[in-house]
Amino acid sequence: MKNIRKTVIFAAIILLIHTAVPAIPALAAYTDTSVYKIETTKEFNSESAALKAAEQLKKDTGWKAEVKPSGKNGTTYVLTSEGVEGESRAKNLLLQFEKETGLKASYGPVGQKEPFSKAVSKEFAGEAKAKEWALQFEKETGLKATYTIAGNREAYVKVVTGGIEGEDNTKAILDRFQKETGLKASYAPYGAGQALVKLYSGEIADESKAKSLLVRFEKETALKGTIETVKKQQPRYKIATGSIQGETNAKNLLKQFEKELKVKGAYEAAGQPAQLYNVKSGYFNDEKSAKNAAGQIKKNTGLTSSTEKVKGTRFWIVSMKSVDSQNLKKIDAFFKKKTWRYTAAKTGKKQTSFRIVSVPLSDQKKANDGIRFFKNKNIQASAQSAGSTTVSRFRIASGETAVQARINKGLEFFKKNGAAGTAGPTGKKVYSHYQLTTESVYEQDKVTKALNFFKEAGIHAEAVKTGQYYSRYKLSSEAMIGTEKLQQALGFFSKQNIPGKIEQTGEYGYRQYRVTTGQITSKADLDKGLNVFKKNNVSATYQTKSVSLFHISINELFTGKDRADAAANRIKTNYGWPVNVIKVKNGPQITTTDYGITLSQMVDKQMKVSPQTDASAYVSLSYINTANQTVTADLLNIRSTPPCDKRQHHRTAAKRG
Repeated sequence: MKNIRKTVIFAAIILLIHTAVPAIPALAAYTDTSVYKIETTKEFNSESAALKAAEQLKKDTGWKAEVKPSGKNGTTYVLTSEGVEGESRAKNLLLQFEKETGLKASYGPVGQKEPFSKAVSKEFAGEAKAKEWALQFEKETGLKATYTIAGNREAYVKVVTGGIEGEDNTKAILDRFQKETGLKASYAPYGAGQALVKLYSGEIADESKAKSLLVRFEKETALKGTIETVKKQQPRYKIATGSIQGETNAKNLLKQFEKELKVKGAYEAAGQPAQLYNVKSGYFNDEKSAKNAAGQIKKNTGLTSSTEKVKGTRFWIVSMKSVDSQNLKKIDAFFKKKTWRYTAAKTGKKQTSFRIVSVPLSDQKKANDGIRFFKNKNIQASAQSAGSTTVSRFRIASGETAVQARINKGLEFFKKNGAAGTAGPTGKKVYSHYQLTTESVYEQDKVTKALNFFKEAGIHAEAVKTGQYYSRYKLSSEAMIGTEKLQQALGFFSKQNIPGKIEQTGEYGYRQYRVTTGQITSKADLDKGLNVFKKNNVSATYQTKSVSLFHISINELFTGKDRADAAANRIKTNYGWPVNVIKVKNGPQITTTDYGITLSQMVDKQMKVSPQTDASAYVSLSYINTANQTVTADLLNIRSTPPCDKRQHHRTAAKRG
């Protein structure tokens, strides 16, 4: 009976679902269970191509597939170009063909092998010239060129002498050398040489005294000299600031000024002494109020005040001592704002404004720096005339000399006349000996001629390598088959006065090459290939061939139209093959309804409506197998009570057995 009860309750729940939630909009869905297959109409020109495509399909999808003849014939094409001059051009044409068409091709030789030749120039001197002509050769002939050394390199040398005394003597020997040998040469100082100096006296205050000393200096030292102005007469200035409030501020600024500019100064009173006042507030009711007022005064005016109790009263006042007129204005404005009263009594005068004045300066830059210092501190400053000028000062400057005795004598003269001086370098030197050096030569006979000249003149000399070498070069064109282009190369060589000749390299190759494609399977691809050759001015022909076509049979079934369509789209997207979906077997359509409610929500609703299904229900014993407690009928009546009352009958479906 327990199983019967469960079955009956379940049936009742199903029935109540339809009665308890009539307002919920149901969404019906249909599932197609028909069976489909997919067919592709893609045809391949060879069995191998079809097998390769089928293997890729099986690898990508896991489907079963096989290759079968389609029973149709197709046409393929093989495209062949005419002979193209040169292997490099054939390679470039092949690369362009494959890039623009996406088709595979190869190139191969045409005809018999022929010898390679190149044009070679006559020897000439100079690597720079070889580089220049090689570039010019390529530009004018369109052929590549290289230059190579011809023969052995010869080292360049210079013949260098030892020291020759006297510049005039050296010049005379140089002239003789060039006339007798035909070689060029030059001379230069030999050895360390002696430094040239000028003597300078100390400063002399009076110009007439300086002139008198100069006459004596030239007479006693045999040195020429001049008078130089060391310092010109200049006006003196002093830096003066505007008003600085507070003596402490003035002192601190003066210290900073003297430290940073290394200029002395002093501060002094500026303007009249200021009138000072003692200020007392009106009465406040208690100490707390007075102290609060003192705090507000400090905050709003910056002035410090004190509080005191008025004798004989309970009142307090705030007082401020030695207040100047400027701060008194602040107090007046603040007290009026607070509607407080106050009294101010004069208490004497005090100097509150100062200014800084520097010592007299003749250096205009120093004066400008001082003014800038104060302006950076937001203080006005200016340079004022000090009412005096500097004194001009002079010195004696000698001519250049390298003779130590004259140097010593001149310095001694300055010292004994109260104007001790110094010897200043000029950066110049004087030499007693010189050296001859020939031009660079590589011919041994010229070197010998130079060495013999100096030997006969009694002058030591030797040949010194320069590190450079004399080389002769040849220009060579690139190697090629045929001589038409090489004739242009010979023409270029003749124009440069280095006539050349054509030489075989000993290697052989093909003059022409042709490009041949693989099998082309469509007329559109054939036209693409023909256009590439036409664009490059190359003729081409093609051969046709009839071939059997093959197709791929996909042996895979798909349940439902959606799955079959998805498989068909996969083939179109991944391989670009045309494909059809074909139904092979009809199947039932399963309908499902979504009530938009969960099972727990459904139970809650069921418990709130009538009739409830958790009470006992009854069925006729005629439809019950008491041995295994199962229902034996497909349809039966369920009663809420044993008496048979049709108004209380519920009819539902129950599972047999």
